[in-house]
Amino acid sequence: MRLRFDVEDLARTAFALPGPYCELAVSAQLLQQSASPFRRLWLSRRSGLAPSARQLLDIVPPHGSVPEFLCPEATSCLDEALDRVRSTPAARIHAQLAELPWPSPPSPWVRELARGGAGALAELSTVMHAYYDDVMAPLWPSIERAVSAELSHRAWQVASQGIAATLNTLHPRIRWQDGVLEVDTPIDGDVELAGRGLRLMPSIWTRPGVALGWTRPTLCYPLPSTLWDRRGILGDDDHDALADVLGATRTRILRALLTEHTTSGLARSLDISTASASMHAAALRGAGLVSSRRDGRAVRHVVTALGQRLATVTQSEPAPPLTAAARAARRSASGG
Repeated sequence: MRLRFDVEDLARTAFALPGPYCELAVSAQLLQQSASPFRRLWLSRRSGLAPSARQLLDIVPPHGSVPEFLCPEATSCLDEALDRVRSTPAARIHAQLAELPWPSPPSPWVRELARGGAGALAELSTVMHAYYDDVMAPLWPSIERAVSAELSHRAWQVASQGIAATLNTLHPRIRWQDGVLEVDTPIDGDVELAGRGLRLMPSIWTRPGVALGWTRPTLCYPLPSTLWDRRGILGDDDHDALADVLGATRTRILRALLTEHTTSGLARSLDISTASASMHAAALRGAGLVSSRRDGRAVRHVVTALGQRLATVTQSEPAPPLTAAARAARRSASGG
């Protein structure tokens, strides 16, 4: 697939955090691949999949494409993601399930789902919720730390080497040349971005994919293998030292603010109240870890350089020596 850029597209190209909901179906495929680092991560924590969650594997093949309707655009809460899945037109569900390489006749539930049956869609929502609770919720904090480290690296790379070098090093199957980004995908074709820009999103998937049906064209590219191995996602020690200092919620907020959020958007993305998001953001701002600005009636927050430095420390990689100012900021943010 060839994504064609103009100047406006380059100006609007930016990195974004994935969410556990848009990665949920992809992870179900990875659980079925013996060499997948995500499967190794899962097996290091659990010994089996709950029956209610396992049903999702009936419609996610171990290889090839994942039905797109199971991958809702990055959203802030599970209920919203499931609403989007349930609202998929029946014809689209049927077309995407018909493309799957069925090794045996589909179950009655899958056949009803392919017809867009309301009962089957309700059951799918229950199955996806169970899968999230059993798989994604316990594993996501580890993945989130790797994503934070990846986005920090890419921010440095864009600033020091430029967008062309950054695009050319996302993955061996992604190439930038003469205003065109070539992505090696099963689907061939030319796409004019036409001023919409491109959203770049690191993913747990093992190959690049392009989501053209989302509100903004999105390139999902695999997290580098070094972040699975060197940075300790698969390490035995899942201890998060930063959470010991700032607290679990404040640490999640700091890492979420590697990309800018409004107060309400931050609350939705972390499933906390707006009042709690505002309070924690204010504490982090007072410690010099977050900056805030008013945008109309909203307030937008993003990490400072110091906040970025702390947010990208992973559980297995010790933090670099801190300056006196940084130590003071950590004490202030933790309330000490």
